[in-house]
Amino acid sequence: MASLIRWKKGFRIEWVKRENGTESRPRLKFADMDRKTAQSIKHHVEELVAGRSSGTLSAPETVAWLGRIDDALHARLVNLGLAKPRDRRTLGAWLTAFMEGKDDLKPESRRKLEQTKAKLMAHFTEERGLVDISAEDASAWRRGMADAGLSVAAVKTHVGNAKSIFAEAKRLGLVAASPFAHLTGGVTPTANQRYVTPEEMEAVLANCPDSEWRLLFGLARYAGLRTPSETHLLTWGDVDWDRARLRVRSPKTERFAGHAERIVPIDPRLMALLRERFDLAPEGDVLLVGSLNRTALHRRAKGIIEASKVEAWDDLWQTLRRSCEIEWAQTHPQYAVSRWIGHSITVSGRHYANSIPDELFDRASGRKGGAQKGAQHRAESTRTAARGEKSPTSDDAKKPLICGAKREGAQVCATSQNGAGGNRTPVPEQSAGSFYARSR
Repeated sequence: MASLIRWKKGFRIEWVKRENGTESRPRLKFADMDRKTAQSIKHHVEELVAGRSSGTLSAPETVAWLGRIDDALHARLVNLGLAKPRDRRTLGAWLTAFMEGKDDLKPESRRKLEQTKAKLMAHFTEERGLVDISAEDASAWRRGMADAGLSVAAVKTHVGNAKSIFAEAKRLGLVAASPFAHLTGGVTPTANQRYVTPEEMEAVLANCPDSEWRLLFGLARYAGLRTPSETHLLTWGDVDWDRARLRVRSPKTERFAGHAERIVPIDPRLMALLRERFDLAPEGDVLLVGSLNRTALHRRAKGIIEASKVEAWDDLWQTLRRSCEIEWAQTHPQYAVSRWIGHSITVSGRHYANSIPDELFDRASGRKGGAQKGAQHRAESTRTAARGEKSPTSDDAKKPLICGAKREGAQVCATSQNGAGGNRTPVPEQSAGSFYARSR
Protein backbone atom coordinates (compact mmCIF):
# COMPACT_ATOMS: atom_id res chain seq x y z
CA MET A 1 0.00 0.00 0.00
CA ALA A 2 1.10 3.54 -0.67
CA SER A 3 0.55 6.53 1.58
CA LEU A 4 -0.62 9.99 0.53
CA ILE A 5 1.02 12.66 2.69
CA ARG A 6 0.43 16.39 2.66
CA TRP A 7 3.55 18.22 1.49
CA LYS A 8 3.92 21.99 1.17
CA LYS A 9 1.23 23.08 -1.31
CA GLY A 10 0.77 19.61 -2.68
CA PHE A 11 1.24 15.96 -1.77
CA ARG A 12 3.82 13.24 -1.74
CA ILE A 13 3.25 9.51 -2.29
CA GLU A 14 5.37 6.99 -0.35
CA TRP A 15 5.48 3.22 -0.32
CA VAL A 16 7.66 0.46 1.10
CA LYS A 17 10.14 -1.23 -1.23
CA ARG A 18 11.77 -4.47 -0.13
CA GLU A 19 14.63 -5.81 -2.23
CA ASN A 20 17.60 -8.07 -1.46
CA GLY A 21 16.80 -8.08 2.23
CA THR A 22 16.73 -4.31 2.52
CA GLU A 23 13.82 -1.95 2.93
CA SER A 24 13.43 1.57 1.60
CA ARG A 25 10.67 4.16 1.19
CA PRO A 26 10.64 5.65 -2.33
CA ARG A 27 8.55 8.77 -2.78
CA LEU A 28 6.96 10.94 -5.46
CA LYS A 29 6.46 14.64 -4.69
CA PHE A 30 3.89 16.87 -6.37
CA ALA A 31 3.68 20.57 -5.61
CA ASP A 32 0.58 22.61 -6.38
CA MET A 33 -1.67 19.57 -6.77
CA ASP A 34 -5.20 19.03 -5.50
CA ARG A 35 -6.13 15.98 -3.42
CA LYS A 36 -8.37 14.38 -6.05
CA THR A 37 -5.57 14.27 -8.63
CA ALA A 38 -3.08 13.05 -6.03
CA GLN A 39 -5.46 10.26 -4.97
CA SER A 40 -5.76 9.12 -8.59
CA ILE A 41 -1.97 8.99 -9.02
CA LYS A 42 -1.63 7.13 -5.70
CA HIS A 43 -4.09 4.46 -6.92
CA HIS A 44 -2.09 3.82 -10.09
CA VAL A 45 1.21 3.81 -8.20
CA GLU A 46 -0.18 1.13 -5.89
CA GLU A 47 -1.15 -0.94 -8.95
CA LEU A 48 2.36 -0.56 -10.39
CA VAL A 49 4.03 -1.48 -7.09
CA ALA A 50 1.81 -4.55 -6.69
CA GLY A 51 2.46 -5.64 -10.26
CA ARG A 52 6.22 -5.25 -9.85
CA SER A 53 6.20 -7.26 -6.61
CA SER A 54 4.11 -10.13 -7.99
CA GLY A 55 5.46 -10.08 -11.55
CA THR A 56 1.97 -9.63 -13.00
CA LEU A 57 0.51 -7.07 -15.39
CA SER A 58 -1.16 -4.01 -13.95
CA ALA A 59 -4.86 -3.34 -14.39
CA PRO A 60 -5.86 -2.16 -17.88
CA GLU A 61 -6.82 1.29 -16.60
CA THR A 62 -3.34 1.72 -15.09
CA VAL A 63 -1.69 0.63 -18.34
CA ALA A 64 -3.83 3.19 -20.18
CA TRP A 65 -2.90 5.84 -17.60
CA LEU A 66 0.79 5.13 -18.20
CA GLY A 67 0.26 5.86 -21.86
CA ARG A 68 -1.52 9.16 -21.17
CA ILE A 69 0.81 10.81 -18.67
CA ASP A 70 3.45 13.28 -19.82
CA ASP A 71 7.05 12.29 -20.46
CA ALA A 72 8.33 13.96 -17.29
CA LEU A 73 6.14 11.94 -14.91
CA HIS A 74 6.71 8.78 -16.91
CA ALA A 75 10.49 9.27 -16.64
CA ARG A 76 10.19 9.63 -12.83
CA LEU A 77 8.29 6.32 -12.68
CA VAL A 78 10.98 4.69 -14.84
CA ASN A 79 13.71 5.92 -12.43
CA LEU A 80 11.76 4.39 -9.54
CA GLY A 81 11.50 1.05 -11.37
CA LEU A 82 7.73 1.23 -11.80
CA ALA A 83 7.64 1.55 -15.60
CA LYS A 84 9.68 0.69 -18.67
CA PRO A 85 11.18 3.42 -20.87
CA ARG A 86 8.80 4.54 -23.56
CA ASP A 87 9.27 3.13 -27.03
CA ARG A 88 8.91 6.21 -29.18
CA ARG A 89 8.22 4.13 -32.27
CA THR A 90 7.38 5.99 -35.45
CA LEU A 91 4.56 4.90 -37.71
CA GLY A 92 6.96 3.94 -40.49
CA ALA A 93 9.16 1.82 -38.22
CA TRP A 94 6.17 0.06 -36.68
CA LEU A 95 4.49 -0.71 -40.01
CA THR A 96 7.74 -2.21 -41.30
CA ALA A 97 8.11 -4.38 -38.19
CA PHE A 98 4.45 -5.40 -38.32
CA MET A 99 4.67 -6.52 -41.95
CA GLU A 100 7.86 -8.50 -41.29
CA GLY A 101 5.96 -10.53 -38.72
CA LYS A 102 3.27 -11.47 -41.25
CA ASP A 103 5.26 -13.90 -43.39
CA ASP A 104 2.44 -16.49 -43.22
CA LEU A 105 -0.11 -14.33 -45.04
CA LYS A 106 -1.70 -15.41 -48.30
CA PRO A 107 -0.67 -13.27 -51.30
CA GLU A 108 -4.04 -11.52 -51.55
CA SER A 109 -4.14 -10.73 -47.83
CA ARG A 110 -0.61 -9.34 -47.98
CA ARG A 111 -1.49 -7.20 -51.00
CA LYS A 112 -4.43 -5.60 -49.17
CA LEU A 113 -2.36 -5.07 -46.03
CA GLU A 114 0.35 -3.37 -48.10
CA GLN A 115 -2.30 -1.07 -49.56
CA THR A 116 -3.45 -0.14 -46.03
CA LYS A 117 0.16 0.52 -45.03
CA ALA A 118 0.60 2.86 -48.01
CA LYS A 119 -2.57 4.79 -47.15
CA LEU A 120 -1.53 5.22 -43.51
CA MET A 121 1.93 6.43 -44.53
CA ALA A 122 0.51 8.85 -47.10
CA HIS A 123 -1.87 10.42 -44.58
CA PHE A 124 0.23 10.51 -41.39
CA THR A 125 3.81 10.48 -42.81
CA GLU A 126 6.52 7.98 -41.93
CA GLU A 127 7.96 10.00 -39.02
CA ARG A 128 4.68 10.43 -37.16
CA GLY A 129 4.90 8.92 -33.66
CA LEU A 130 2.45 6.13 -32.87
CA VAL A 131 1.43 7.78 -29.62
CA ASP A 132 0.79 11.05 -31.47
CA ILE A 133 -2.07 9.60 -33.55
CA SER A 134 -5.39 10.32 -31.88
CA ALA A 135 -8.88 8.92 -32.36
CA GLU A 136 -9.77 12.18 -34.13
CA ASP A 137 -6.83 11.68 -36.50
CA ALA A 138 -8.01 8.15 -37.25
CA SER A 139 -11.52 9.42 -38.07
CA ALA A 140 -10.04 12.01 -40.42
CA TRP A 141 -8.04 9.28 -42.19
CA ARG A 142 -11.21 7.29 -42.73
CA ARG A 143 -13.10 10.32 -44.08
CA GLY A 144 -10.23 11.05 -46.44
CA MET A 145 -10.51 7.63 -48.06
CA ALA A 146 -14.28 8.03 -48.49
CA ASP A 147 -13.83 11.52 -49.98
CA ALA A 148 -11.28 10.08 -52.41
CA GLY A 149 -14.01 7.88 -53.88
CA LEU A 150 -13.16 4.51 -52.34
CA SER A 151 -16.09 2.15 -52.00
CA VAL A 152 -17.61 1.41 -48.62
CA ALA A 153 -16.23 -2.12 -48.79
CA ALA A 154 -12.69 -0.87 -49.54
CA VAL A 155 -12.81 1.71 -46.73
CA LYS A 156 -14.00 -0.89 -44.21
CA THR A 157 -11.28 -3.30 -45.32
CA HIS A 158 -8.55 -0.71 -44.75
CA VAL A 159 -10.06 0.34 -41.42
CA GLY A 160 -10.16 -3.30 -40.32
CA ASN A 161 -6.48 -3.68 -41.24
CA ALA A 162 -5.56 -0.49 -39.37
CA LYS A 163 -7.40 -1.75 -36.29
CA SER A 164 -5.38 -4.97 -36.40
CA ILE A 165 -2.11 -3.05 -36.83
CA PHE A 166 -2.74 -0.79 -33.84
CA ALA A 167 -4.25 -3.54 -31.70
CA GLU A 168 -0.92 -5.34 -31.98
CA ALA A 169 0.90 -2.10 -31.08
CA LYS A 170 -1.29 -1.85 -27.98
CA ARG A 171 -0.59 -5.46 -27.04
CA LEU A 172 3.14 -4.74 -27.15
CA GLY A 173 2.74 -1.59 -25.07
CA LEU A 174 3.70 0.81 -27.86
CA VAL A 175 0.42 2.71 -27.43
CA ALA A 176 -1.94 2.87 -24.48
CA ALA A 177 -5.02 2.44 -26.66
CA SER A 178 -5.73 2.02 -30.34
CA PRO A 179 -6.90 5.28 -31.94
CA PHE A 180 -8.79 3.18 -34.51
CA ALA A 181 -10.77 1.11 -32.00
CA HIS A 182 -13.93 3.21 -32.35
CA LEU A 183 -14.12 2.85 -36.14
CA THR A 184 -16.20 0.20 -37.90
CA GLY A 185 -14.15 -2.02 -40.16
CA GLY A 186 -14.12 -5.53 -41.53
CA VAL A 187 -15.85 -7.25 -44.40
CA THR A 188 -18.91 -5.64 -45.97
CA PRO A 189 -21.89 -7.89 -46.80
CA THR A 190 -22.09 -8.26 -50.55
CA ALA A 191 -24.56 -6.12 -52.47
CA ASN A 192 -24.30 -8.36 -55.52
CA GLN A 193 -27.53 -10.37 -55.70
CA ARG A 194 -26.90 -11.92 -59.12
CA TYR A 195 -27.92 -15.56 -59.35
CA VAL A 196 -26.70 -17.53 -62.36
CA THR A 197 -29.47 -19.97 -63.23
CA PRO A 198 -28.81 -23.55 -64.38
CA GLU A 199 -30.13 -22.58 -67.83
CA GLU A 200 -27.67 -19.70 -68.09
CA MET A 201 -24.86 -21.98 -67.01
CA GLU A 202 -25.73 -24.51 -69.69
CA ALA A 203 -25.61 -21.74 -72.30
CA VAL A 204 -22.14 -20.75 -71.11
CA LEU A 205 -20.95 -24.38 -71.15
CA ALA A 206 -22.23 -24.74 -74.71
CA ASN A 207 -19.96 -21.87 -75.75
CA CYS A 208 -16.81 -23.13 -74.00
CA PRO A 209 -13.94 -23.95 -76.38
CA ASP A 210 -13.09 -27.33 -74.83
CA SER A 211 -13.78 -29.82 -72.05
CA GLU A 212 -11.28 -28.22 -69.68
CA TRP A 213 -13.07 -24.87 -69.76
CA ARG A 214 -16.42 -26.61 -69.33
CA LEU A 215 -15.10 -28.41 -66.27
CA LEU A 216 -13.69 -25.20 -64.78
CA PHE A 217 -17.05 -23.44 -65.05
CA GLY A 218 -18.74 -26.57 -63.71
CA LEU A 219 -16.49 -26.75 -60.67
CA ALA A 220 -17.33 -23.13 -59.81
CA ARG A 221 -21.08 -23.31 -60.45
CA TYR A 222 -21.96 -26.92 -59.57
CA ALA A 223 -19.46 -27.51 -56.71
CA GLY A 224 -18.94 -23.96 -55.41
CA LEU A 225 -15.15 -24.12 -55.56
CA ARG A 226 -12.97 -21.04 -55.14
CA THR A 227 -11.39 -20.24 -58.48
CA PRO A 228 -8.50 -20.59 -59.13
CA SER A 229 -7.08 -21.27 -55.64
CA GLU A 230 -9.06 -24.53 -55.18
CA THR A 231 -9.90 -25.60 -58.73
CA HIS A 232 -6.28 -25.58 -59.89
CA LEU A 233 -5.14 -27.91 -57.07
CA LEU A 234 -7.53 -30.73 -57.96
CA THR A 235 -6.09 -34.00 -59.19
CA TRP A 236 -7.87 -37.05 -60.55
CA GLY A 237 -7.00 -38.80 -57.29
CA ASP A 238 -9.36 -36.34 -55.54
CA VAL A 239 -12.35 -37.69 -57.48
CA ASP A 240 -14.26 -40.48 -55.76
CA TRP A 241 -16.17 -41.83 -58.76
CA ASP A 242 -18.04 -44.55 -56.86
CA ARG A 243 -19.46 -42.31 -54.11
CA ALA A 244 -19.69 -39.14 -56.24
CA ARG A 245 -17.55 -37.05 -53.92
CA LEU A 246 -14.74 -34.60 -54.48
CA ARG A 247 -11.88 -33.84 -52.08
CA VAL A 248 -11.06 -30.14 -52.13
CA ARG A 249 -7.92 -28.59 -50.62
CA SER A 250 -8.40 -25.00 -49.49
CA PRO A 251 -5.35 -22.72 -49.14
CA LYS A 252 -7.59 -19.95 -47.79
CA THR A 253 -8.76 -21.90 -44.72
CA GLU A 254 -5.88 -24.34 -44.17
CA ARG A 255 -4.56 -22.33 -41.21
CA PHE A 256 -7.71 -23.25 -39.25
CA ALA A 257 -7.74 -26.67 -37.59
CA GLY A 258 -9.83 -29.15 -39.56
CA HIS A 259 -10.34 -26.83 -42.54
CA ALA A 260 -7.36 -27.67 -44.74
CA GLU A 261 -9.65 -29.71 -46.98
CA ARG A 262 -13.32 -30.64 -47.33
CA ILE A 263 -15.49 -33.16 -49.16
CA VAL A 264 -17.98 -31.85 -51.72
CA PRO A 265 -20.77 -33.85 -53.40
CA ILE A 266 -20.50 -34.26 -57.16
CA ASP A 267 -23.66 -33.01 -58.83
CA PRO A 268 -24.80 -35.20 -61.78
CA ARG A 269 -24.16 -32.27 -64.12
CA LEU A 270 -20.61 -31.96 -62.80
CA MET A 271 -20.13 -35.73 -63.02
CA ALA A 272 -20.88 -35.59 -66.73
CA LEU A 273 -18.26 -32.87 -67.19
CA LEU A 274 -15.71 -34.86 -65.16
CA ARG A 275 -16.28 -37.97 -67.30
CA GLU A 276 -15.93 -35.98 -70.47
CA ARG A 277 -12.71 -34.34 -69.31
CA PHE A 278 -11.26 -37.64 -68.06
CA ASP A 279 -11.83 -39.30 -71.42
CA LEU A 280 -10.21 -36.41 -73.30
CA ALA A 281 -7.33 -35.68 -70.92
CA PRO A 282 -3.84 -36.43 -72.28
CA GLU A 283 -2.02 -39.50 -70.98
CA GLY A 284 -0.26 -38.77 -67.69
CA ASP A 285 -2.32 -35.65 -66.94
CA VAL A 286 -2.82 -35.40 -63.18
CA LEU A 287 -4.46 -32.00 -62.71
CA LEU A 288 -8.09 -31.53 -63.71
CA VAL A 289 -7.68 -28.01 -65.11
CA GLY A 290 -3.93 -27.59 -64.86
CA SER A 291 -3.32 -26.21 -68.35
CA LEU A 292 -5.59 -23.17 -67.88
CA ASN A 293 -3.28 -20.25 -67.13
CA ARG A 294 -4.32 -18.35 -64.00
CA THR A 295 -3.10 -15.02 -65.34
CA ALA A 296 -5.55 -14.78 -68.25
CA LEU A 297 -8.30 -16.81 -66.61
CA HIS A 298 -10.66 -13.92 -65.79
CA ARG A 299 -10.33 -12.20 -69.15
CA ARG A 300 -10.92 -15.36 -71.17
CA ALA A 301 -13.85 -16.42 -68.99
CA LYS A 302 -15.54 -13.04 -69.50
CA GLY A 303 -15.14 -13.50 -73.25
CA ILE A 304 -16.83 -16.90 -73.11
CA ILE A 305 -19.76 -15.46 -71.12
CA GLU A 306 -20.20 -12.52 -73.49
CA ALA A 307 -20.18 -14.78 -76.53
CA SER A 308 -22.83 -17.04 -74.98
CA LYS A 309 -25.35 -14.12 -75.04
CA VAL A 310 -25.94 -14.51 -71.30
CA GLU A 311 -26.30 -11.36 -69.19
CA ALA A 312 -22.86 -10.67 -67.72
CA TRP A 313 -22.32 -10.53 -63.97
CA ASP A 314 -19.84 -8.91 -61.58
CA ASP A 315 -17.47 -10.90 -59.35
CA LEU A 316 -17.21 -13.57 -62.01
CA TRP A 317 -16.12 -16.66 -60.06
CA GLN A 318 -17.50 -15.51 -56.70
CA THR A 319 -20.98 -15.15 -58.21
CA LEU A 320 -20.86 -18.71 -59.56
CA ARG A 321 -19.79 -19.97 -56.15
CA ARG A 322 -22.62 -18.06 -54.47
CA SER A 323 -25.13 -19.35 -57.04
CA CYS A 324 -24.08 -22.90 -56.22
CA GLU A 325 -24.72 -22.37 -52.52
CA ILE A 326 -28.10 -20.76 -53.18
CA GLU A 327 -29.13 -23.72 -55.33
CA TRP A 328 -27.92 -26.24 -52.74
CA ALA A 329 -29.73 -24.36 -49.96
CA GLN A 330 -33.06 -24.91 -51.73
CA THR A 331 -32.94 -28.66 -51.15
CA HIS A 332 -30.31 -29.39 -48.47
CA PRO A 333 -29.91 -28.33 -44.81
CA GLN A 334 -27.82 -25.19 -44.46
CA TYR A 335 -25.34 -26.73 -42.01
CA ALA A 336 -24.38 -29.26 -44.69
CA VAL A 337 -24.34 -26.65 -47.46
CA SER A 338 -22.03 -24.37 -45.48
CA ARG A 339 -19.72 -27.30 -44.80
CA TRP A 340 -19.62 -28.22 -48.51
CA ILE A 341 -19.01 -24.64 -49.60
CA GLY A 342 -16.24 -24.18 -47.04
CA HIS A 343 -17.33 -21.48 -44.60
CA SER A 344 -19.58 -20.95 -41.58
CA ILE A 345 -23.35 -20.52 -41.57
CA THR A 346 -22.79 -16.91 -40.44
CA VAL A 347 -20.73 -16.18 -43.54
CA SER A 348 -23.36 -17.91 -45.67
CA GLY A 349 -26.06 -15.58 -44.39
CA ARG A 350 -23.90 -12.48 -44.80
CA HIS A 351 -22.45 -13.06 -48.26
CA TYR A 352 -23.87 -16.12 -50.00
CA ALA A 353 -27.27 -17.60 -49.21
CA ASN A 354 -28.82 -14.18 -48.61
CA SER A 355 -30.97 -13.86 -51.72
CA ILE A 356 -33.87 -15.95 -53.01
CA PRO A 357 -33.97 -16.91 -56.71
CA ASP A 358 -37.18 -16.54 -58.73
CA GLU A 359 -37.52 -20.29 -59.17
CA LEU A 360 -37.95 -20.74 -55.41
CA PHE A 361 -40.68 -18.10 -55.33
CA ASP A 362 -42.34 -19.88 -58.27
CA ARG A 363 -42.13 -23.23 -56.54
CA ALA A 364 -43.66 -21.84 -53.34
CA SER A 365 -46.49 -20.12 -55.22
CA GLY A 366 -47.19 -23.00 -57.61
CA ARG A 367 -46.29 -20.94 -60.67
CA LYS A 368 -44.22 -21.88 -63.69
CA GLY A 369 -41.25 -24.12 -63.06
CA GLY A 370 -42.28 -24.70 -59.45
CA ALA A 371 -44.81 -27.00 -57.83
CA GLN A 372 -47.01 -26.85 -60.92
CA LYS A 373 -44.20 -28.14 -63.11
CA GLY A 374 -43.48 -30.88 -60.56
CA ALA A 375 -47.13 -31.95 -60.61
CA GLN A 376 -47.13 -32.05 -64.42
CA HIS A 377 -43.97 -34.15 -64.37
CA ARG A 378 -45.55 -36.67 -61.96
CA ALA A 379 -48.69 -36.85 -64.07
CA GLU A 380 -46.64 -37.44 -67.22
CA SER A 381 -44.68 -40.21 -65.47
CA THR A 382 -47.95 -41.90 -64.47
CA ARG A 383 -49.27 -41.78 -68.05
CA THR A 384 -45.97 -43.15 -69.39
CA ALA A 385 -46.04 -46.05 -66.96
CA ALA A 386 -49.64 -46.84 -67.93
CA ARG A 387 -48.57 -47.13 -71.59
CA GLY A 388 -45.87 -49.58 -70.61
CA GLU A 389 -43.06 -47.24 -71.70
CA LYS A 390 -39.88 -46.50 -69.83
CA SER A 391 -40.07 -43.45 -67.60
CA PRO A 392 -37.31 -40.85 -67.20
CA THR A 393 -36.22 -42.71 -64.08
CA SER A 394 -35.60 -45.98 -65.90
CA ASP A 395 -32.21 -47.61 -66.11
CA ASP A 396 -31.59 -46.17 -69.58
CA ALA A 397 -32.04 -42.64 -68.28
CA LYS A 398 -29.54 -43.35 -65.51
CA LYS A 399 -26.75 -44.26 -67.92
CA PRO A 400 -23.64 -42.06 -67.80
CA LEU A 401 -23.87 -38.84 -69.77
CA ILE A 402 -21.10 -37.56 -71.98
CA CYS A 403 -21.18 -33.84 -72.73
CA GLY A 404 -19.57 -32.43 -75.80
CA ALA A 405 -21.91 -33.07 -78.71
CA LYS A 406 -23.24 -30.00 -80.51
CA ARG A 407 -26.77 -29.55 -81.73
CA GLU A 408 -27.70 -26.30 -83.43
CA GLY A 409 -24.98 -24.47 -81.54
CA ALA A 410 -26.05 -25.75 -78.10
CA GLN A 411 -24.25 -28.10 -75.73
CA VAL A 412 -26.14 -31.37 -75.32
CA CYS A 413 -25.54 -34.59 -73.39
CA ALA A 414 -26.02 -38.01 -74.96
CA THR A 415 -26.40 -41.39 -73.26
CA SER A 416 -23.09 -43.22 -73.23
CA GLN A 417 -22.80 -46.67 -74.78
CA ASN A 418 -19.71 -47.48 -72.72
CA GLY A 419 -19.44 -50.79 -70.91
CA ALA A 420 -20.42 -54.24 -72.12
CA GLY A 421 -20.78 -54.12 -75.87
CA GLY A 422 -19.69 -50.44 -75.94
CA ASN A 423 -16.57 -48.66 -77.04
CA ARG A 424 -15.08 -47.66 -73.67
CA THR A 425 -15.32 -48.68 -70.03
CA PRO A 426 -17.41 -46.24 -67.93
CA VAL A 427 -15.24 -43.98 -65.79
CA PRO A 428 -17.12 -44.66 -62.51
CA GLU A 429 -16.04 -48.31 -62.64
CA GLN A 430 -12.39 -47.32 -62.89
CA SER A 431 -10.48 -47.30 -59.65
CA ALA A 432 -8.01 -44.64 -58.62
CA GLY A 433 -5.32 -47.29 -58.85
CA SER A 434 -6.06 -48.00 -62.49
CA PHE A 435 -5.83 -44.28 -63.28
CA TYR A 436 -2.46 -43.94 -61.60
CA ALA A 437 -1.27 -47.02 -63.45
CA ARG A 438 -2.34 -45.30 -66.70
CA SER A 439 -0.70 -41.98 -65.76
CA ARG A 440 2.62 -43.63 -65.01
